[in-house]
Amino acid sequence: MQLHTVAGSPNGHKVEAVISHLGLKVEIVHRDLASGDLRSDAYLALNPNGMVPVLVDGAFTLSESNAIMQYLADVAGSDLFPRDRQKRADVARWQFWELAHFNKAFSALAFETVAKPRLGLGVANTAVVELARTDLARFAPVLERHLAGRRYMVGDAITVADYAVITFESYRPHVPFDWRPYRHVNAYFDRLSQDEHWVRTTASRQPRAA
Repeated sequence: MQLHTVAGSPNGHKVEAVISHLGLKVEIVHRDLASGDLRSDAYLALNPNGMVPVLVDGAFTLSESNAIMQYLADVAGSDLFPRDRQKRADVARWQFWELAHFNKAFSALAFETVAKPRLGLGVANTAVVELARTDLARFAPVLERHLAGRRYMVGDAITVADYAVITFESYRPHVPFDWRPYRHVNAYFDRLSQDEHWVRTTASRQPRAA
């Protein structure tokens, strides 16, 4: 199997952490974002969206990071994506939620205020920043309430839902958002950021342009 990603990709990072957790042998292929590699005909044949990550398993090609994590857990027969129907549905629910709501806002805020200046892509779009802050203020309390009395998103052990929710945790100190009211979220991010597989795959997240 091969995972096509870009150095610095948060969504690539969460998949790499799952690969590490599962102990799978997957070749990591780093694509060059700056050169336009993701817009090449060869890459668009893998993912017409021109985005990362993409998993290639023989003749099977799969994009979308959350789907890739679920697939890899099933390949390994791991409880990272539980077999119990209700737990499995709950894990998927939180992956859908983080993608559509919490991390949609968090990632927009991180891109506009951190990634853009770091990569020389211009100034932050203030309208996007304010909308992202408003949405994050709406959905962070949902996560805060859910995590009260919990160590993980679902059940008593880490799942792909956790690797999905913490995708942007390292941007927490750098975005213009007040995290102080969210004691449980902060404790959760602090704890999960020390997961050995998350830490082990952090180096590949560093962007090549500074």
